[in-house]
Parts: sequence; structure tokens; C-alpha cells
Amino acid sequence: MVIQFNKNTSKVKQLSEAIRTAISTGKFKEGDLLPSINKISTQYNVARDTVFKAFNDLKEKGIIESTPTKGYFVNSTANNVFVLFDTFSPYKNDLYREIIDNLPQTYKVDLYFHNYDNRLFNNLILDSIGRYNLYIITNIVNDVYADILDRIDSSKVLLVDLGKFKKDKYSYICQGFDATLYECLLSGTESLKKYRKMNFIFPESSDHPRSCIADFEQFCQDYDLEYNVYTKETFDEADLTKECVYLFAKHSDLIKGVKMCRNKGWTLGKDVGFIVLNDTPMLEIIEDGITTISTDFKQMGRLTAEYIITRNKIQTYVPTKLILRGSL
Repeated sequence: MVIQFNKNTSKVKQLSEAIRTAISTGKFKEGDLLPSINKISTQYNVARDTVFKAFNDLKEKGIIESTPTKGYFVNSTANNVFVLFDTFSPYKNDLYREIIDNLPQTYKVDLYFHNYDNRLFNNLILDSIGRYNLYIITNIVNDVYADILDRIDSSKVLLVDLGKFKKDKYSYICQGFDATLYECLLSGTESLKKYRKMNFIFPESSDHPRSCIADFEQFCQDYDLEYNVYTKETFDEADLTKECVYLFAKHSDLIKGVKMCRNKGWTLGKDVGFIVLNDTPMLEIIEDGITTISTDFKQMGRLTAEYIITRNKIQTYVPTKLILRGSL
């Protein structure tokens, strides 16, 4: 083991982490005897009590065990999980928290974000290979397979959230963006009938899969609704018209729309209708509640945790639903 102690955290924690990493990378395998407390103390110039506490930390996590005659040995390989999401958002935080809350303490989860940067995406994956037991990955594009995934053992990969590409060899827990959007709008037909036109506010910079635009247009055509898709970057007051319903891809545009309505004295659900993609707790309390089209990210997190623990292959789409609130 190579350990360079720093002042940012305790030596106990750093030593425990170094031993855990050595186990997870195969330097110490299941059943292997670990160096003695005296040997580690001498080799790394740390107090015997520091080594003892580091060993105890690993014992509490179930990673190592000890016997009076044998010493300390590897109980099981450390459960290191690599999690790579696209961006941070309240709903991704819900997904992550459900994963963590449903895993035993023996699992160590490292969270990264690629922010739709292809170079960063590739580098993070390349750097992770061999360091983790499982890989939980949100692909960089919804409908294009990333070849870098071929570098990882497919039996150790779970694709989450995005995945409109052939992925039979992988486990996946994804949400749909196409037919599911159509079905969600269909379930809200009675509420949508109050409005004369539907507008999809979908700026070019939005990270949401663009494939859902065609499904939005198909729904409007099938039900003889006037519609428009706004792809410009700035949503302003000139775009806001009474008797119209607005479907927002970005939460920032929704907030701007709410502010505009307040300035005009308009009432959501009466003068205009608002729908936004991806639910958050905040949307339940804004105005009289904001209608959303969303996947249950908490369910996605619970299923992900179950996969991590059991390693049983899973291939499922978490339903996307229309959650009706006062804004429609």
C-alpha cells in the first residue's frame, strides 16, 4: 500500500481507506491475512492505536475479521460502487439518496457527474476501471450508445435514466421520454381541453432528450390542438399568452413563467396552464402546485439499491406519470 497522510482528515480514516482500496483492487483477496498491527505501525510510522482503530473500522463494516490466533484477514471484498450521473438536480438527489439509504454500511459509493461533457464522461469511466465492483451509469446521450461502455464488464454495469438504444447485454432501470410523454398528455386530456393552444418550451441548450418533441407534436395533431415548439434560449413575456398551456423542459423557464404571471396578475390553472418535466418537492407548494410529468426517481433509486445488493439482472422502465396539480 502507498499512503501519503495529509491533514485534511484523521490518520485512522486515511489508513482504513487505504486498506479498503487495497482489498477492492485485489492486492488483498478474500481470506488473505493482513499485515500485523506492529508491521503496519512500523512501515507507515503511525501509532499502533491508529492501526487498531482502522482495523476496527473495517471490522464494523464487515470488510475484515479477526481471530486470536490468526490475526486480521479479509472477510469479503469491499463493495465499491461507481455512480456516474449526468448533472446534479433535485430529482437526481432523490435518486441518489434512495440508493444510499437502502444500502448496508459495507458499501462505499463514489458519486461523479459528467455534465454532458464527452471527454469528462470517457475519462471518468477509464479512470474507474478495475477500481470498482459495480458501475451505475447515466449515459451521455439518450438515444446513442457510448462505445466507452464496452471497456467495462457488462455484468457489472447498471444503466439508469437514459437508454433509448440497444442494451440487451446490460441491466438497466430507465425512464421513457417518447410514448410515455404521449400517454401522460393523454391522461390529462380533460384538463388540456380548457386551453386553445399548447406550447412546448424546449430551448436548444436543454439536456432533456429531444426525441420527446415528436411525441408532443403527434399528440397535438391527433387531438386537433394548435401547438408550437419554442427552441430559442430566452423565454420572455412576449411568449406568454392567455388561454394557452405551457410545457417546460427546464425548471428555470418555469420559474420565469411563474414570475411573469404574478406580475400580470394571472392565475395558473385559469388564465394559463403550466406543466414541467421532472418533479421535485418544491413544485408541490409553488402557487397551488405545479403539474409535472415525471418518473418516480425514488423508486428508481430503490430498484438500483436492490440491484447493487443482489446483483440480479434487471431490465425495466420506471413509469412516467402526469401528476395533476393546480397549475393545469
